[in-house]
Amino acid sequence: MQTGEYRGDEMKRKNALHRRSLLASLIVLVMLSPGCLSLVTSREMMEGMRAEYEVYNRQSTEGWAYTFDTQNTQSAQYTNQTDVPIDSTVSEFEILFDATFPWSDTVNDTFPGVQDLVDVRYAEASLWRPGEYPSGTPFWTERTTSNYEQTRFRYVNEASSPFEAGDWQLTIDAQGIGIETPVDILDVYDSFTVYVTVTRPCVHFEEVHEDGECTDLILLE
Repeated sequence: MQTGEYRGDEMKRKNALHRRSLLASLIVLVMLSPGCLSLVTSREMMEGMRAEYEVYNRQSTEGWAYTFDTQNTQSAQYTNQTDVPIDSTVSEFEILFDATFPWSDTVNDTFPGVQDLVDVRYAEASLWRPGEYPSGTPFWTERTTSNYEQTRFRYVNEASSPFEAGDWQLTIDAQGIGIETPVDILDVYDSFTVYVTVTRPCVHFEEVHEDGECTDLILLE
């Protein structure tokens, strides 16, 4: 390689690094700026980089998958809760729920109503709007004392009824047993799964982000 070519490549590399550092600083400035200034700055920055950024959807998931392991017939309780951040840019969210209570269907078929009456093994999952938990009314809730086939509940953010912005709460209250027996087919391991997957737009800046990285659009508004 000739000296002139080397110097040219080195200059291009330094310029690229300088632009990346500048853009990173701008993004941080936008995120720390007051609302109106942040919105104006982010729009100007994105307008000036039309060919250097793209917007695509990113999914984030909150929730649990849990299997009871008591090794006796005395049931154990599991409770938990977590925040699910929702903002105006969220396009939709999906709730996945299932539960397994071995032999519960047989008990219900043989002795109708007994399982519901005893209420020893159950799973109750709920999603609450901001400020509603625990004394308000849940946005979504499912409760089961028997096997519950995996089901997905999809909700779309519509202009006529937009999602309330803020931290929603996902909660679970469950009780079950987990017993290993000498005969595998008689093993009893109660379990449940509940997840909320939120879809929101994020912005990928070519000169700032690595592959797969992006900044949530709400942070640039």
